[in-house]
Amino acid sequence: MKNPTPTRRQFIKETLLAGAGALLATRAWAIPSNQTPGAKAVRFGIISDLHHQQFGDKDNQLPRLKAFLGAALKVSPDFIIQNGDFCNRPKAVPDLMAEWNRFPGPKYHVLGNHDMDLCDKAAIMKLWGLERPYYSFDQGGYHFIVLDRNFIHHDDGTFTDYATGNWYKSPGAQISFTDSAQLAWLRKDLAAAKTPVVVFMHQPVFVTDFFNDIGNAKEILAVFDEANYAATKTGTNSRVIAVFMGHDHDDRHGERNGVHYITINSATYAYQDGAFFYQDPLFAFVTLDPAGRLAIEGRSTTYRDGTPDSIKAVFPAKISNREFQMQ
Repeated sequence: MKNPTPTRRQFIKETLLAGAGALLATRAWAIPSNQTPGAKAVRFGIISDLHHQQFGDKDNQLPRLKAFLGAALKVSPDFIIQNGDFCNRPKAVPDLMAEWNRFPGPKYHVLGNHDMDLCDKAAIMKLWGLERPYYSFDQGGYHFIVLDRNFIHHDDGTFTDYATGNWYKSPGAQISFTDSAQLAWLRKDLAAAKTPVVVFMHQPVFVTDFFNDIGNAKEILAVFDEANYAATKTGTNSRVIAVFMGHDHDDRHGERNGVHYITINSATYAYQDGAFFYQDPLFAFVTLDPAGRLAIEGRSTTYRDGTPDSIKAVFPAKISNREFQMQ
């Protein structure tokens, strides 16, 4: 989520690329089939921008997480993942982590900017049991990558980790960066991949209206482009096929150079000069099929009473059902 303070950066309404609007209206696209021997369907649950206690101790979003975990226990996906801005109070959320840990299978975390509002990365990672801020893992014939976009980039070329809200004071052009060491790691990880790749990150690199604080999105996109070009040139089965993002509290999809970029809506609220809460929690379950199908089972809800039509018109209270299929 963007900066929830009166100094939130100006909302910029522009068209990302010519024709982007047409992309958002479509519901079926092609993704490569998975040629990995023994590949099977993989299903995961994803929730983003829960913002538990974002606005104080009484801002309790535990019921929303309980709804997600309840659904996950019924669906029994291969893993679950929260895509950032989970909670910003590392010493006061034992019930939240107990609920998260009810899921018996693998559980993954993505760092979001607000997770470091009141602490540093080490503190929130300790709470989550997260060993590294960025990492990768394999599941069912797919390779998954988690990135950390939470760095301030200074004029002298150095980087500072987000910590105790330091990013609030930085110009938009200096935030939401991925540091140089991580980019080097990303290139190596993609080069070593043997199976189709899915990426998770909090801050979007595509299909966003917030052009003034997307950090080094251009560099990250170039890394994906170069990796996919190399995979195509050598005929290997290791292209980046999809990128899941959060942060914007929006429901979007766009395709760029054969990669599908999906923004997962907040579980809790839309934000524009204040929070406008959803009546019910939003989350999704995603299925990756070796035949080349990627399906998103989303949810829709309504806003709580008092939400103006100007908000409802811009921010849909849903995560859309989408399906990308080989054509």
